Amino acid sequence: MAVLVPDLEEINSLPQKPTEGEIHLMKALLQILDDDWTVYFQPHLNGLRPDIVIFCEDAGIGIFEVKDWDLNAHQIINYDNGSYDWQVRARDTGKWITINKDDYCPIKQAEKYRDSIFKYEIPILGAERLLNQKVHSLIQPFVYFHKHKTADVRKRLQHILDRYSNVFGYDYTDSKLLRTMLEKCYLRHGSKFTPLMKRNGIADRLRNALAYPKHGSTDIKSLLVTFNKKQQDLLPNNPGCRRVFGAAGGGKTLVLVHKAVNAAKERKKVFLVCFNITMANNLRDLVTRLARHYGPHYHRYIEVGHFHRFFPKETAEIDNRSLKEPIDVVLIDEGQDFERSWIEILQKITAPNYHMMFCEDDRQNIYRKNVNSRGSIPGIKGRPNLLNESYRIPEQTARLANALSTWAKQEGESGTVKSIKSVQGNLFVRNIWFDGTKKQVVKTIKEDVNNLIHDRNVARADIAILVCTVEDGWQICKALDELSLPYQQNFESQEENQEIYRLYGNNYEEFEKKRDELRRGYKAGFWMQGGKIKVCTIHSFKGWELSNILVFFNPEEEQHEAKVPLLYTAITRSQEYLTIYNSDSNLTLFGKFAISELYIEPHPSQCKR
Repeated sequence: MAVLVPDLEEINSLPQKPTEGEIHLMKALLQILDDDWTVYFQPHLNGLRPDIVIFCEDAGIGIFEVKDWDLNAHQIINYDNGSYDWQVRARDTGKWITINKDDYCPIKQAEKYRDSIFKYEIPILGAERLLNQKVHSLIQPFVYFHKHKTADVRKRLQHILDRYSNVFGYDYTDSKLLRTMLEKCYLRHGSKFTPLMKRNGIADRLRNALAYPKHGSTDIKSLLVTFNKKQQDLLPNNPGCRRVFGAAGGGKTLVLVHKAVNAAKERKKVFLVCFNITMANNLRDLVTRLARHYGPHYHRYIEVGHFHRFFPKETAEIDNRSLKEPIDVVLIDEGQDFERSWIEILQKITAPNYHMMFCEDDRQNIYRKNVNSRGSIPGIKGRPNLLNESYRIPEQTARLANALSTWAKQEGESGTVKSIKSVQGNLFVRNIWFDGTKKQVVKTIKEDVNNLIHDRNVARADIAILVCTVEDGWQICKALDELSLPYQQNFESQEENQEIYRLYGNNYEEFEKKRDELRRGYKAGFWMQGGKIKVCTIHSFKGWELSNILVFFNPEEEQHEAKVPLLYTAITRSQEYLTIYNSDSNLTLFGKFAISELYIEPHPSQCKR
């Protein structure tokens, strides 16, 4: 029998009570699927609510929308242009009423769940699909009508179905018929996509996406911290707007996560948003874990994501949120990346007496946004709150970061980082500077990584190599391939880039579109779990940190004005061991200054003998 998630006790406590049809289909699936399968019941897909999702690593994913409707009270009006309206007969007047919601049609609902998984929740599958269209069949949407037979359902819906539509009635919940239907839709053992699913860790990714993170994969104790007085003052979600300047490691994200969960515990609608695609994964993971610590259903009140996922045209007219109700609490992380107009868009979707808080660190303003314009946003009163004590960054690293800002005269309003990390946490810290050409840098990184992995105290999962550009990332990946080391990158491989060019290179605009789509898939699919070395752009690593950070600092011309914030951001990702491999001539002077002031030490290969 398949594994049921959640258990029956939690299912019986769901805020939206299961229908007769949902329970019937759940039991039918549990009966025919073996224990290699997992059946997720009423999972939460970051605002979307599929009824049932089934998964097996050597078969695929099935998504079920269940309707206990009497279809005699429904009709479909078809138009010559191929569109259609779904109508419902009003109980009181008997008149037919057109339902204008796009997702009222259950077929569109099921397809929307599938598309969301490909595009947002497990975007690494979207990237794989872009290179191989057959991957599309890995996720199969179904619609089950509990009060009708299959033949009746298909006859009533025949004008809106195609050969890929999977709709069925109660007669197909018979064990033999249900198993046959799933097998015809490739949901059977022995899938050709099994290596792909294992390689990309789809089992854990799906579990996380459905808000049931694998037990123990992140210690909840790291979220149950004791806040200092300044942080405690920011936790209430009282009506009004607040602006917070915070140093790297100052607890901004943790405060926002607790605020989100606190509001959800009061049944308030919460919208937690950032700019960085990769950062959204981390936020969603933290929110889900903390929310489920306090109760099984609080996470259902919170929607998390990056701004352009919900507002792709930077206007409130196109709103891709799943939770369409007015928002009670709006929370913005990495606010230095936001335009003032984006924040004003978020204010337009709020409920009366809403609460908003946005946190920023202008020293990490790598996109060179106008910091001052955000200070005059309607509703913001008084001076910003300041969080400048860092619990994460070692003292030596904080001194180096402060020295860079002072040297470049870019200190900003966030102020000096003050490390309050424990003495024990500073014992093994070491910061190193290497200057050289691009070729010398790649060679030295390769040698240093080879030495690191042979250190019994260093795990591969604790190593991240940060780069300024994808092209430099390809050079690092090539070096790791030569060392036969597994790694995970947040961008397409050079070979995949060439394949996209082969397919679309005759139309450069189309090539750029497909390349960017592929790249977004890698960014959104990047996560910190797994035992591989991480290769990532500095832009996408904001909000993350690891014990061993190696920075290949070679900014391109377009990044000239942002090079100091870029390096500052990279420095403050380190928890312990930091090496900067610099090939930018303008920052060679800073390296010499930092070495002379003992903020950092020279690379062993460049020590004067």
